[in-house]
Amino acid sequence: MMSKKMLLALSISLSLTLQVTSVCADSLALVAGKVTVGSEKTPVSGVRVLAWPVDSPSLAGEAPHASPVTSTDGLFSLNLAPGAYYFIAEGAELYCFYGRNPVTVGKTGLEGMNLSLVERKPPAPKWDSKVETGILGQVTYRGKPLAGAVLQVYTDLNTQLKGMGLGMTAPSDENGYVEAPLPPGTYYLVARMRRSKNFAGPLQVGDFFGYYADNPLVVKEGEVAKIPIAMVEVPEKVARLADTLFGQTSIGGRILDADGTPVSGVRVLLYPDPMMLNRPLYVSQPSTADGRFVLSFPKGGVYYLAARNNLGGAPAPGELYGRISGSRDSSVRVRTGQALHGVELLVEMME
Repeated sequence: MMSKKMLLALSISLSLTLQVTSVCADSLALVAGKVTVGSEKTPVSGVRVLAWPVDSPSLAGEAPHASPVTSTDGLFSLNLAPGAYYFIAEGAELYCFYGRNPVTVGKTGLEGMNLSLVERKPPAPKWDSKVETGILGQVTYRGKPLAGAVLQVYTDLNTQLKGMGLGMTAPSDENGYVEAPLPPGTYYLVARMRRSKNFAGPLQVGDFFGYYADNPLVVKEGEVAKIPIAMVEVPEKVARLADTLFGQTSIGGRILDADGTPVSGVRVLLYPDPMMLNRPLYVSQPSTADGRFVLSFPKGGVYYLAARNNLGGAPAPGELYGRISGSRDSSVRVRTGQALHGVELLVEMME
């Protein structure tokens, strides 16, 4: 039989374990939503939603977090510590790399996510490539070739699969084909088709996005990897959710010219430093007809804002460019969770 001391020690140990478990459970946030397929948003069963922390070195192998398999209603949920994550949904034949990745999960959680599934293994390209070592891809949308898509190549997750990456292919032809010579190595491949002339910035409503389901891809010497990529169309709700698209903190206001006239089609760029030379942390959708913009992001702090109608490289002659009105260094301070309104940026034509 146990002595009184042993029973007391066991009781204390159990009490501490329960307390720690309770604290850990209280610190987790609920992430919930639905997995669907097609334009009718049909719920899909048999799918798991996986989550990788944003600082993961790779998205290969077993995911650190996974939801239970969905039932016929397509609903999923999982509990995560607050932070930023990549979300991927996997079924037997369907797949989704969430287009808003990486996503910041706050203390209050994140609900209403919709992961739109595509075919995991579309038919591989049949065309013979002229490349000796590299990739031959075919981009499709709902089983049909998609022309005008650019395949962007990344060597790792350091840029969160944003920006120009290592390089990009020429736009896909009428058969959806793209190709690129690459040295042997490991790569992440992302396809984007933009209806505008810009090759940078957030995708807009009506653009297309695709992620190679077997990323990261290993390219071997003397081999051409034939990769199919199924695309999804950026939904209309992206524009409606601009104020929370990338987090619960936001800055909103107007873009004006020197005469105080609202300017449309200009994006606001958020930088962590006053030099504003490197890739911005976040970029808004183009300003509306009345010059209004909303830029969302996860955390508060001191940031620096610029506005321009073209992205990539230094502002060129003929381009609209400007900074915050009434701020000596173009800085703005915002608290985490705050929606800061009334910020004005003045733009002018560069000479």
